[in-house]
This record gives sequence, C-alpha cells and structure tokens, in this order.
Amino acid sequence: MELGDAANSTRDAEQVASDSVPQVHSIDSAMSAPSITVTGDIMNEVCGNGLALADVPVEQDRAYWEWRVKMVNPGSSGACSTLMFGVSNKRNPKFYEILAESSVPASKHGTKFMCSVSNVKDGDVVGVLVQQSEIPMIQLYLNGEVQDGGEISKFRGTVFPSVYLPPGSATATFLYAADHFVHGPPRPGFEPLMAERSLM
Repeated sequence: MELGDAANSTRDAEQVASDSVPQVHSIDSAMSAPSITVTGDIMNEVCGNGLALADVPVEQDRAYWEWRVKMVNPGSSGACSTLMFGVSNKRNPKFYEILAESSVPASKHGTKFMCSVSNVKDGDVVGVLVQQSEIPMIQLYLNGEVQDGGEISKFRGTVFPSVYLPPGSATATFLYAADHFVHGPPRPGFEPLMAERSLM
C-alpha cells in the first residue's frame, strides 16, 4: 500500500469512527446567565431564570430541535406565556455582568432572535426550525402545530439554540437527536442539529 493510500485509509477510518459516536450536546453554562442551573445526565436540562444556550452552533442549512417544558407549579398557574425559544449569538460572563448593571430587563438579554410561545403548559414540546439559506428564518411549533407570531425572518452571525426562562416558571430539556424527538421536523428537508465536524 502506498504511503498516501495508507494516510487516506487512516483518515477514512477515523471519520467512520467519529461518525459512529453519538453526538452529545449540552447546555453551555459559560454562555448562559449566572441565574441558570444546568442539570440532567448529559447536562441538557435547565432551570432557574434567564437565557440558556446550547454548546453547539447552528451550522447546517436546515436544522430542527425541540424543548420539552415542565412547569415548576403546574397546578397553580396553569399556562405560562413568557417562555422564549429560538437562537442567540455567543455569550460570555462579561456580557451578563454588563447587563446586570444596566436598566435593560433580563428578558432582553440576548433574546433578539427569540420568540415567546403563548399558553405553554406542563409537558408541552416546543419545536424550533432554522433555515439559513435564502432568507434566514426561525419558525416555532407547539406540540407539532405552527405558532402564529412565532417566526423570525432574519438573523445574523453564528447562533446557538437558546431558551429564556422567566423567574419561577419552568424547566426545559434540550432534545436534539432524532430518537429523542417527541414530534420531529414538521417539514421535509430539516434534520436534527449536527455538530460542525459531522457536516464535513
């Protein structure tokens, strides 16, 4: 076997091995608000209040993921209309420190590319469709149904899946793999969120 062929074979084997390893995406504590707590076996559940970002950027043209919501007090308040879902640009602790000293409300901290979903109840699932070709857009679904007003027609820069939790409202679990989805992509051509290395 030629040296070049051997090198190519090694790279191919490494790529196959990499592709066979299940992707694990978590909530990034460093990019999330300090008032957010990350839990779960794979650190994909959030509680507390504020903005939480996943650790994987949206690189593919058409991506889909879900958030499963659990209300903190499902029997007392019924539905919550102030949870927000979508994407956010990369954040760091300094971002939150600066905003904490400003008059900007917490619900405006990095939520420009996010929308609220009305009447979210305990056990509901919010789906997020993201398209980057042509006109970048985000569309939200609640339990598989498209949400009026749950659309953002333009966004820019590198973005990450995100959720905003108001104080004392709910916990949210980030579902990114096809076998984790409750409803799955409601439109053809949209795939589960993939890390950049998987697109090569």
